[in-house]
Amino acid sequence: MRRGRIFFLLALIVFLGLVAVVLVFIRFRPAITPQPSPVTEPTPVIDVVNVLVTTQKVPRGSVITRDVVSLIPIQRQFFLQGMFSEIKDVEGRLARIDLEAGYILMDNMLANSAEELSKMGSDIALYIPRGSVAVAIPIDRLTKASYPVQPGDRVNVAVVHAFVDIDTEFQSILPNVSGMVCLPGSNPTSCEATAPITADIKVDEKPEGIGDVGRRDNIPGFDVPILAVPSEYQRPRLVAQVILQDVTVLSVGNYAASLMMTEQTQPAAQQPTEQAPQPPNQQTPQQPQQSKPLPEFVSIIVNPQDALMLTYLMANGAQFTFHLRSAGDNSRIQIEAETLQHYLNKYNIPIPVKLPFGLEPRVDSPAMPVITILPTPTPNP
Repeated sequence: MRRGRIFFLLALIVFLGLVAVVLVFIRFRPAITPQPSPVTEPTPVIDVVNVLVTTQKVPRGSVITRDVVSLIPIQRQFFLQGMFSEIKDVEGRLARIDLEAGYILMDNMLANSAEELSKMGSDIALYIPRGSVAVAIPIDRLTKASYPVQPGDRVNVAVVHAFVDIDTEFQSILPNVSGMVCLPGSNPTSCEATAPITADIKVDEKPEGIGDVGRRDNIPGFDVPILAVPSEYQRPRLVAQVILQDVTVLSVGNYAASLMMTEQTQPAAQQPTEQAPQPPNQQTPQQPQQSKPLPEFVSIIVNPQDALMLTYLMANGAQFTFHLRSAGDNSRIQIEAETLQHYLNKYNIPIPVKLPFGLEPRVDSPAMPVITILPTPTPNP
């Protein structure tokens, strides 16, 4: 009886312990927040349209066939008026310009007949965007940076001006010149007739009776007035500035002349010439290669206002220089005009003082030494 009571108490203690554990777990367990189920967003539908592109190079005047075009999809928002979506719309038409592989065909790139193609005008005009014009600028070795510029390059255009002081009324360079005036009744022997004053007076060829208008001055140490006249005619003041940035080069040299030269040389190349038989041990002398003529001007694409400005500068004898830009660089920066004063201040160049000694021999115009490299003659066989 006593043993059964002990088992009952043990069972009650175990039961109460289990109940306590369950209550503690329920009380202190972390709250579980239900996670929302992921919402599947609908896939956006892209509206596309097929356009025709070239699959290989198509030279100007070639007939468009199914073998040289293909359809590719593009977004409808990029579809422009003049593109084609059907092969039948371009089949049999002629290419107005040279078409590279991957070009999206446009209506203005194709002609319906050879007559329409011949009335198109010059080929080079096809590369000028609407609203722009081409203007040709004379060049030389310095202007064109030793001739690296090629069609399609981007350049900056710099110009150098020479400013002089002029008389506002005469519109002639200062200082003015003066002549002797003979009053009525004066002694003709002491008053010589003056020569007419002209604007074309050279430094070493001054008309008699005409002197340079100078300024009143005094001899140092003597109270004697003198008339100081300039020792030479006025020196112009130069200023250089970049006037155009990121300009496209359209062509280099005479486009029409190069085309005529090619047409004239083609028939001669097609006609075989009979050569006299040469002895087996005698070599045919090599003909000297004709040097390619250097281009004399370059054409650039600008807006009509800039083209008129360049025309005005060329009429006034301005000196142009092209600065070749890096490929893909379309940045524009603020460039300060370059003058003698700006050059001295920017690079901290002092004006030499007058010293009681100097260098010998005397050098009036410094010149860098020139190295001449003579070509090595080819030895005779």
